[in-house]
Amino acid sequence: MYYFNLRFLDKYRCLYLVLFLIIFNSPIAASPLESERVDDSQSASELNEEVGEIALSLDDAPMPGTVIFNGMEKTKKIIQALREANCPAIGIFAIGKYAQVPINMKRLHMYAEAGHIIANHSYSHPKLNDITAQEFIVDIKRAHEILSPLPNFRPLFRFPYLAEGKNKAQRQEVIQALQDMGYREGYTTVNNHDYYINKLLLDAVKAGETVDYDKLKNLYITILWDCIKINQELAYKVLGRKAKHILLLHENDLVALFIGDLIAHIRKQGWKIISIEEAYGDPLADLPVTNTYSFVGRITAIAVEKGLGKELAVFPETVKYNYIPRALKQQQIFTNPLTHK
Repeated sequence: MYYFNLRFLDKYRCLYLVLFLIIFNSPIAASPLESERVDDSQSASELNEEVGEIALSLDDAPMPGTVIFNGMEKTKKIIQALREANCPAIGIFAIGKYAQVPINMKRLHMYAEAGHIIANHSYSHPKLNDITAQEFIVDIKRAHEILSPLPNFRPLFRFPYLAEGKNKAQRQEVIQALQDMGYREGYTTVNNHDYYINKLLLDAVKAGETVDYDKLKNLYITILWDCIKINQELAYKVLGRKAKHILLLHENDLVALFIGDLIAHIRKQGWKIISIEEAYGDPLADLPVTNTYSFVGRITAIAVEKGLGKELAVFPETVKYNYIPRALKQQQIFTNPLTHK
């Protein structure tokens, strides 16, 4: 019998081989495995911690003109760059005192007509830590009277200097007043020192120094991207998930020069630019915060609220005040045309 079976198998060996090849190379047999590989790839992409969402916001608008751009030039350049980048609505946190000047009010109208959101950043940009809560509330209300008639105005308030008071009691008094006015806090999750880089740029131009704008652009974007990355890492530590981030910038010359390049860089890293209102729809907006530790951003304040400690939230090395002028010098971004130093 054993001998018969061997002869039988030998006789039909070719047939078995053909059947084997047909079965294991057919689309029906391969499709479940192929489908599973695609799903795994998609899951890996969705779990990629470097992919996130972020909205943009500009503080202190409409800022005065400088030696680089006058106010109207700056606003036009920013709006044009946002339009060319097909950027969703950003937040324009306006100062009432600036808006009282007719040409500046026109600039705010231009932002609103371009689809961007106008919000309250106080009347005179006071620091809550330096005045009483009642004085601060009066300043907010004065700004509200000026800004609220604007198209696309939303009752969002961002504390000047991100300073939310000397203590919890002072902060809570202001927060209660804002809630009574129908306001929400226009917090940020990604702070940085863009205003300091802009100041150093203006100082260099006033001094007659030559500016390498390509190098400046690269440094500016590198610093901002470092801030975004470190706050995404912080979100995972504090919230256990990604956050819908809000980047704080100022309506300054650097934004007028490089906002389009910044948007392109963020998208190149796999991130999505979202509207400011979508960002404020993140559930972290409803997490209770009673402390005043808000300078790095809202996620820092939540970390402190949870008892996780302030040491979790720090600026990256590239954002520190002593790094920025050193980097400008080392990279020869500002040079004297006579000495080339």
